[in-house]
Amino acid sequence: MTIASFVSRLRARVVLGVFFTLLVATGPAFAQGDSPIDVSNYVINAEIIPETQTLSARVQVTFRPTKTIQSVIFELNGSLEVHQVYGPNGEPLQFSQDRLKDLNVRVALPQAAPPDQELTLTFDYAGQLISAEGGVLSNKRLAFVGNEGAYLLYAGRWFPFHGYAADTATYTINLVAPQGLTAVGFGTYTQQPLTGSAFPPIPRRTGPKETPDATPTTPKPKPKPRPRRPRPAAFNSSQQSVVSGQRPVVSVQPAVYRKDKNSSFIVHRSSFQAPKPLPTGTGTRTKHTFVANTPVLPGTLAVGKYQTRTTKRGNFEVSVNFRPGNEANAERYAEVMAEAGDLYDRTFGPYAFGGRLNVAEIDDESLESYTTAGVTLLAGRVFNARTMPRELLSRETAYQWWGQAVGLKSFDDIWISQGLATYSYLLAEEKGRNDAQVRDLMRDISERALAFEGQTSILRAPAELDDQSSAYRSVIFYKGAFVFRMLRGVMGDEKFFRLLNTHYTTNRGKQTSIKDFEATAAQVNGSDLRAFFALWVDSTGVPEFKPDYQILRVKDGTFRIRGSLEQNLEGFKMPVDVALEYQGGVDRSTVQFDGKSADFVLSSKTEPRDLVIDPDSKILRISDEVRVAVVVRRGIQHFEDEEYPEAQQQFEAAIKVNRRSSWAWYNLAQLYLKQQNYEKAKDAFEEAIDGDLRPRWIEAWATLGKGNCYDAEGKRDRAVAEYRKVIDLGDTYNGVKEQAERYLEKPYRAGQ
Repeated sequence: MTIASFVSRLRARVVLGVFFTLLVATGPAFAQGDSPIDVSNYVINAEIIPETQTLSARVQVTFRPTKTIQSVIFELNGSLEVHQVYGPNGEPLQFSQDRLKDLNVRVALPQAAPPDQELTLTFDYAGQLISAEGGVLSNKRLAFVGNEGAYLLYAGRWFPFHGYAADTATYTINLVAPQGLTAVGFGTYTQQPLTGSAFPPIPRRTGPKETPDATPTTPKPKPKPRPRRPRPAAFNSSQQSVVSGQRPVVSVQPAVYRKDKNSSFIVHRSSFQAPKPLPTGTGTRTKHTFVANTPVLPGTLAVGKYQTRTTKRGNFEVSVNFRPGNEANAERYAEVMAEAGDLYDRTFGPYAFGGRLNVAEIDDESLESYTTAGVTLLAGRVFNARTMPRELLSRETAYQWWGQAVGLKSFDDIWISQGLATYSYLLAEEKGRNDAQVRDLMRDISERALAFEGQTSILRAPAELDDQSSAYRSVIFYKGAFVFRMLRGVMGDEKFFRLLNTHYTTNRGKQTSIKDFEATAAQVNGSDLRAFFALWVDSTGVPEFKPDYQILRVKDGTFRIRGSLEQNLEGFKMPVDVALEYQGGVDRSTVQFDGKSADFVLSSKTEPRDLVIDPDSKILRISDEVRVAVVVRRGIQHFEDEEYPEAQQQFEAAIKVNRRSSWAWYNLAQLYLKQQNYEKAKDAFEEAIDGDLRPRWIEAWATLGKGNCYDAEGKRDRAVAEYRKVIDLGDTYNGVKEQAERYLEKPYRAGQ
């Protein structure tokens, strides 16, 4: 596979998301151990020029080959044109740049480089960063320079690197920007007024030349009327670049392009000519310097006219840099992230990046969120969200531990980062919710996990699913999180949290894999866990439990239930809780499955009301009720993707199966509200309130929705009455009471 195809699958998270979960495409994962080079350090001197939306840079990349190499490939954004590449002694080197397909730069080294010999190459390049063009996503900007600042994501490949998401390095970044802008990044930070050029001189050879250059350079003119140039050096086939399309690749000029029979362009070089000078800005400028002496994934920066709010909890501090007007949310977001980070710091191990997480607002043309070491970028729409995005904020914070401090050996191991980060969010929510709210949350996550569970396994999802798709998020984020929850049930709390701490402290600053995690889990558990990982990580399918029992009345007037549970999966070996509800109490029992059947005995003081399997949603399982919820979940995904007819079809299908499903009616009402069909929306909200009220919070949110409909119709008195009902209900789930109070002060308007 090409490195570009690997990069296009990863989100930084994306990802996505990262990290990591970030970018779109397919292909096998790239492991660091397969890389021909190991980058150890970057010295990046760059300038943003807002008036022309230009980035200009001179970058030194220091690396060691892992095997003998004659050339090396670096990734680079296609909107940036390489002017020249210089060798270790300052000599110009031959190179070719593909700005259309693979988005990389191939450099011919002056001589074969043996393993472990440190080399430094210097790249001069510049270009306009205006749109998504040149990046790996067609509809999201990952690197941008604008009139009010800039953002430069690692995934935007605004500097040349090798081995996406795997090859960490130390760095010094000197970023020049107009005076008055704030720069946000990771590392020891200093700033000073720029004096002189933004770019240091190219390092030149100081001693005699030891070996002839492979690349011709401009000769000194001979004392004759017509100076002659040396003959061009040979350029072998390994240094050619073939690109399909209408725009040729960019190379050292002059270049000769020959169109082959497949309508591709093959680049042939002639001799070296002096490169174009790097563009520079004008006026008063500031140099912002970030130095990282710990190897990380480098280069995520934001520059803008920011205000700042800082919150600290324990040893973890969050600094949110935001645009004017977002003060209230910035303060609230800082508190949520600080509380989550403090929990992770105490549970998993100390935060690896200096005690502070720097958060910055960027525009809505980029990803919703993006995290690398010490930095999280959030789109403006996140700051303007209708409800508190607790999941997003807690998960992005958790990426500092899972995916940044502990890296990944390959993209196929992404479950360790994204699944564990989502599970970390569940841990944070457990601390602030009561038992009923936690059960509702776990039910919500299980439904998300099951929406596309049958498509592929956790192990195969990175290779088989588009990582921007709903199916990918369902399998990797939500099923992934639930698998960690089930592993906790199998191991017990003490061993499970010791596992997370051991995995973090042992692998901090290293790359790890699913196999490594499984081995550590078995070691901490004291017994093999292959059956668990084979069932839940390597395979698809979830159990469906069917009870068979008898109710016996005992002489003392109490009741006893003897029965068994059956399930359909081979190799299922887990504890399952069973609860008998009766007037005035609940009797619980835990049955240990090691096959397809397990027995239980329960008792009650009064006549039994209901037998509940897995009352706390500890097992990812299917049932008739869950099947309806899964259909609704698919509808929600269509709704979020603005596929409204498909969403309505799913919601109505769920209602046909269960006419009293509050969950289905509520989401259908939200769809009608979005389409400004207020009469139908009010009717659907009313059906949700009169339904089974599962989950419980629907009553308050559906009442709020009715108030929104009345406001949109100009019936302010009736809207106010609905908002007051919300407050009287006393439900605080996801900020519904605060929303009602806001609408009492200011009416709802369509589009909010």
